[in-house]
Amino acid sequence: MRKYALLEEEKNNICKVMIYQLQEETYVFLYNTKKDASCFADLCFDQLDDAEEYCKGLGVHNDNWIFIDDPSDDCQEDLIECL
Repeated sequence: MRKYALLEEEKNNICKVMIYQLQEETYVFLYNTKKDASCFADLCFDQLDDAEEYCKGLGVHNDNWIFIDDPSDDCQEDLIECL
């Protein structure tokens, strides 16, 4: 499962976040642009709830999330579209 959200207001140089949930861990990718570009940092959480809570702290609300397909095997995990 992947989803991303654009922050209404930039916080700590973060404009956009993406959550990527795998079977055993969940990543939060942090972006300094709203464009579809590679992240500048990422965090790893054991639980999806912890990742979502972190994003709430940045100002993301449940209705801000945009769900997208998981990346194919030859695509970067932090990009929305495959290059």
